[in-house]
Amino acid sequence: MITLLVGNDTEAIKRELTSLKAQTHPVWRDFNVHRFSAEQLSAAMMSALSVPLGEGSKLIIVENCDFKQFGEMGLEILQPLSMLPKTTHLVFIATSIDKRLKVSKHLLSLGKLKEFALIPPWRTDLIEQAIANTAKEMQLSIARNAVSYLAQAIGNDTARMVKELEKLAVYAAGKRITKEQAILLIPTTTSNSLQLAQALLEGKTIEIVRIVRELRSRSEFPLMIVATLITQFKTWLWVKAALAAKRSEEEIASLCGLGNPKRMYFLRQEVKEVSINYLSRTLSMLFELEVELKSGEKADSILPALLRISLF
Repeated sequence: MITLLVGNDTEAIKRELTSLKAQTHPVWRDFNVHRFSAEQLSAAMMSALSVPLGEGSKLIIVENCDFKQFGEMGLEILQPLSMLPKTTHLVFIATSIDKRLKVSKHLLSLGKLKEFALIPPWRTDLIEQAIANTAKEMQLSIARNAVSYLAQAIGNDTARMVKELEKLAVYAAGKRITKEQAILLIPTTTSNSLQLAQALLEGKTIEIVRIVRELRSRSEFPLMIVATLITQFKTWLWVKAALAAKRSEEEIASLCGLGNPKRMYFLRQEVKEVSINYLSRTLSMLFELEVELKSGEKADSILPALLRISLF
């Protein structure tokens, strides 16, 4: 079997791998579960094509793939995949996949794709659903308003979600968790990237400094912070431009990919006093910051860059 685990939700991918490992024979697991980097593709294939030791199946994991790096040589190495033993489960892990690549097409023709994308932080409905589903998997009974509170307190941080639900499960000891108990045990995150976007929109430099420092103290990845800012400013720009063009709210909601049309009221208020020129310029500067970070610029550069944007 061949599986491609693709996405930026590393915690969800980690849980999927744990589930796959559990399917191997416990006595022979140490001998039959192997991890390789993408640069070790040839070695990974040799291991995958060999039969497992002892009983059960074999799990081969190839990490940090982007599939582009495999090239023609990688495609050649992957040709024998059709002869993969039924006792082998070969897993490729990547943050994204270009389905147009020959390597991608070859892998997808033989295996299955499972995508794990982080829920956008503003999609609280989906975050609540994820919390409720995970709690159910843990056999944790939790009140609906407690789920809503946790969605606000945790956001789209799936790693923290699992940790906090495990904590609640121990505390509950089989009983139903109430909102009051959730508030007592799980502190709310006081700042997030969406609040940073709002502070940037309003040019509140003191707030920007405070929120960035808090986010960095929690080891939030700068690229993830900037990605959220770009998404939010892109939405604001589309809304402002569409309003200027006198589009209907239904058209704007569709254009911006808003799952909840009621959010339009708040977006309209947020961009009311902001010019298209400011939103466009800010978005351009955020794209430049993203390129700098991807090019190896230090994480500490994010604060000066955001302050420059706010002072324009």
